[in-house]
Amino acid sequence: MTGNDTIAAVSTAPGEGGIGIVRISGDRSAEILGKIFAAPGQDRPAGQIFTDRKIQYGHIIDPSSAETVDEVLAVYMEGPHSYTGEDVCEIQCHGGAVPLGRILDLVCGLGAAPAQPGEFTKRAFLNGRIDLVQAGAVIDLIRSKTARGYHAAKEQAEGRLSEKVRAVREALLEALAEMAARIDYPEAFDEAGDESQAGAIIADETQAFHMGGLLAQAEADVRKLLEGAEAGRIVRDGIRVVIIGKPNTGKSSMFNALVREDAAIVTATPGTTRDAIEAWLDIRGVPVLLTDTAGIREGASDIEALGIERAKDHYRRADVSIFLIDGSEPLTEEDRAIAEGLDPEKKLLFVVNKTDLARAFGNGEAADMLPFPFDVKDILEISLADDGRPDGLVYIEQQIEKAALGNVAAGSSLLVTKAWHKALLEKTAAEIAEARATLSGGEAPEFAEVNIREAWGALGELVGETATDDVINKVFEDFCVGK
Repeated sequence: MTGNDTIAAVSTAPGEGGIGIVRISGDRSAEILGKIFAAPGQDRPAGQIFTDRKIQYGHIIDPSSAETVDEVLAVYMEGPHSYTGEDVCEIQCHGGAVPLGRILDLVCGLGAAPAQPGEFTKRAFLNGRIDLVQAGAVIDLIRSKTARGYHAAKEQAEGRLSEKVRAVREALLEALAEMAARIDYPEAFDEAGDESQAGAIIADETQAFHMGGLLAQAEADVRKLLEGAEAGRIVRDGIRVVIIGKPNTGKSSMFNALVREDAAIVTATPGTTRDAIEAWLDIRGVPVLLTDTAGIREGASDIEALGIERAKDHYRRADVSIFLIDGSEPLTEEDRAIAEGLDPEKKLLFVVNKTDLARAFGNGEAADMLPFPFDVKDILEISLADDGRPDGLVYIEQQIEKAALGNVAAGSSLLVTKAWHKALLEKTAAEIAEARATLSGGEAPEFAEVNIREAWGALGELVGETATDDVINKVFEDFCVGK
């Protein structure tokens, strides 16, 4: 993409809808629209002159046949005050594949090039309307699975993360300026005896250099952003939660209760669930892929055994497991075998079901099955016998949120949500820490300067100021056409 061509695409989702939008961006957008737009009372397009940001009613006419294609609303937005920073026109027509396709064909037939995925947003970045963090947040706004994920993406799209990054970058630039002064005028610092006096000698009487404080604060600010990076990734991408246990412990009942519908078949016959059932849930703002698995037991039939192997595979891939046992029956070897196979590194919710019936064992006995220490107080007792949603399930949702996000508060924003953002921030923090260690160790300032420049460059790559074409293209490769 050169950025010089006029481009066009359908910007609304495929399928039927009340309204569909064809978007055009580039120097020729108004000219092209004028060749197919007829105002009320006109039989043919008459080279309509469009007023900036004024919606106009009319019809799209095929100029070659004078056929009316659709009744539309059209709007012209003059650059640079538009989404892409270029002249933009949008045509609102009926939201079906035929009118949208015909209008797009007319626009492209008059010289517009079909837009590539994400090309409108890419042009907004290249024209300086938004930075790379904001551009990447656009697709997250579209694909958000929960309100919390949408909020995190909105904060980035509005530039709040970019502001923090640029503030740190500015501090590093100040540190580099002082570093240059230290290198070029070392005798001034030696004679002055402290940094304030040195600054007065080198610059002006009121200017005080404070490189040490700048670097300390810059590192602290970066590490503060990194604190919520894992939670941000989870809010954006979600986590896998699997329900495991032997047959007939209530796994499918729990699945249905959390999903809020009868997605899994529930009977009193052990082994009813033969394969895994999955559903995406919004649990307190966390996207959760919940999986109900086949009951794990010995002596299963061939088909059931295949389901058990899949259950074990789902457990291995899960971020959080819910180990469900039947509190109304004595613990069995099957319970113990499942418990012994649990990964101590995987987050676990240990749940005793059927507490509406007489208990057959104590929680201490249940905790002793696990091959790693587990606090008895963390075992949750519930009953899934009621048709409603027991209070215990609300607690389970709270625990899933806690397992996913740790101590990140429910209303937290400004989350770092992308792996490459996290990697660049980690590099920045490491480079600043090394620069501080170099300076405190009494080594030559030149060595610390290399680290500070690396940190400054990493943050520049994050917002797109020093990013390579490969990095920029990577940001837009997952975008949909029309955005």
